[in-house]
Amino acid sequence: MKVFGYQKDGEELIELQEVSFQSDIRELDKIIEFLQEVKEHHSKVIGEVELCHSHFRDWDVGWKAGSTDIIVVTTSKDE
Repeated sequence: MKVFGYQKDGEELIELQEVSFQSDIRELDKIIEFLQEVKEHHSKVIGEVELCHSHFRDWDVGWKAGSTDIIVVTTSKDE
């Protein structure tokens, strides 16, 4: 697994060594639900495509501009 991120107003993708989530239990439940749905969807298509990605912002109808987005990218092979 690799984890990437951006500076708040930056454009350069940075590989991160450590990631922290600061959330309440309700938000954590929402992230878990998102990841479960991503796993289900990606496992259906990953053999057909080289990589698949999903955005939390597209999944969460309550997401607002300026909020944190989580992007999950699944590859068909180890990289």
